[in-house]
Amino acid sequence: MREIYIRKMRYEDAREKLEKEIHIAFMEGETFVEVIHGIGEGILKQMTIDFVNSTDFLKIYDPGQFIQTNPGTTKIEILSPSKNFLKKIKKF
Repeated sequence: MREIYIRKMRYEDAREKLEKEIHIAFMEGETFVEVIHGIGEGILKQMTIDFVNSTDFLKIYDPGQFIQTNPGTTKIEILSPSKNFLKKIKKF
């Protein structure tokens, strides 16, 4: 699983890095990424959630009520085509 580390970054820089890394992961056919934003005041976590909600190919991964997750990270599921389909697209 790809990790995107934006902890302790400025908001604008973190947003830019998150968007870039998500698009790279999408084009490489990855299905999950983990964003490491830290706990702090929750600004980067909220920015991550807002970014995911603004797209139609991402969703926040919910492991269920019995698995405890790290509050300083957000797992994102990428709803993308298969790796083989993406390879075909890249050829053109």
